[in-house]
Amino acid sequence: MKGKVVLITGATRGIGRAGALRLATLEAKLILLARHRGRLEEVARLCRAAGSPEVRIFVVDLSSQKQVAELGKKLMSSEPRLDVLWNNAGAYHTERKVTEEGYERTWATNHLAYVGLTLALLPLLEKGDDPRVICTASEAHRWGGVAWDNLQGESRWDGWRAYCLTKLTNLLYVLEQGKRLGDSKVRICAMHPGLVNSALGDENRGIGGIAFRWLKRLFGKSNEQGADTAVWLASREERPAQGGYYAKRRQIVPSRAARSAADAERLWGMSGGQS
Repeated sequence: MKGKVVLITGATRGIGRAGALRLATLEAKLILLARHRGRLEEVARLCRAAGSPEVRIFVVDLSSQKQVAELGKKLMSSEPRLDVLWNNAGAYHTERKVTEEGYERTWATNHLAYVGLTLALLPLLEKGDDPRVICTASEAHRWGGVAWDNLQGESRWDGWRAYCLTKLTNLLYVLEQGKRLGDSKVRICAMHPGLVNSALGDENRGIGGIAFRWLKRLFGKSNEQGADTAVWLASREERPAQGGYYAKRRQIVPSRAARSAADAERLWGMSGGQS
């Protein structure tokens, strides 16, 4: 990874932070994205101390499609290439709220940001020698179902189901993007970090929020363990399988719903995918 340029979203907490620090020890150049400048500056300092020769930070709210698009343009004009894009930032909300653009927050952050940032940065990735896109998904996708009339909880809302749906759409997106990339040198894949005792969902109140925090504390992996497969996918010599899904450093088979070519194509068209 020495000298390779790696962009990580959600880099200030959880597995994003742990992965950034690990990649810093491998002497990767890092581009770190998050909403909180102070946390970004702290992680950047730690990554430089760990061995990264160059760390740049960008404050961005990935639930905003406008900010994602603006960031894409900024990076396209300032960066010579990109070797690894790790779409990692995620959200789990027990309360339904929409963004200024009218999108439910979980949908906007966990799904639309993955699609928008990847498509915006594909030209930079194509300039790398062995470029890779890694998307943080989850085995929670197996509890997700695509209800086309209720994708953003417009008529029926459940925060956990909304999260599971976006983890399913992560895999459907990777499936379709991988099909469209084909034999391109750009490889896209998804990975499951496992149940991790991270900050995901910590801001949620009520019984659901409390139960989830205790579940993570009792049974969750460390952030370093959760980041391991992503770091492995970024750094190993062998390229990931196009559209593949990984956990514990091996390729696994997702649910039947995540392998639906028809749903993947339909989702692509309604998520900003290019024909």
